[in-house]
Amino acid sequence: MTAVHDDEDRRFRLDVLATTVREELVAAGLTVTSGDTPVGVTGAVVQVDVLDLRGVTVDWQAHTVFWDASAEAWAEDPLQEGAECAAFGRLAGAIGEAMAEAMRKILTAAGLEVADSGNDYAPHQLLVTRCLARSPWQVRRDAKFGRQQETMRAAWNAKHEAECPHHGRADDDG
Repeated sequence: MTAVHDDEDRRFRLDVLATTVREELVAAGLTVTSGDTPVGVTGAVVQVDVLDLRGVTVDWQAHTVFWDASAEAWAEDPLQEGAECAAFGRLAGAIGEAMAEAMRKILTAAGLEVADSGNDYAPHQLLVTRCLARSPWQVRRDAKFGRQQETMRAAWNAKHEAECPHHGRADDDG
């Protein structure tokens, strides 16, 4: 295999993993966006680490109400030495820390391997590297779907047998 093919295969697997991450966070009740979402959208930002293909990054985007107010405070205090800037800094850190911890717990309980991303510019960003086990709600949903398919198959076979009782039998002389 070539390196390009390996990268394409890895990218495909990470796209699938990103979908799983989004599904788990949505199932938990969080708003989820992709990395190419317009400014002003809030919630968990989930995207494939396209530069290094290390995994799927997960970060939290606070509401623009918060970011607009903090930007105003920082603009009024360019050296960011005042109490208001310090308060915004503490709150931003608390939001990032709390949401990262919540998302880490959710994703880990759902069977995903989660680590810190190591991104100095996004200190609360997570990196999901693989799925260790399937989430219980997904296992139940898939099992239910399988049972429904089996019921439909049995009904179809019974109807087909009633309409064509000798079709396909080994003892059929016809």
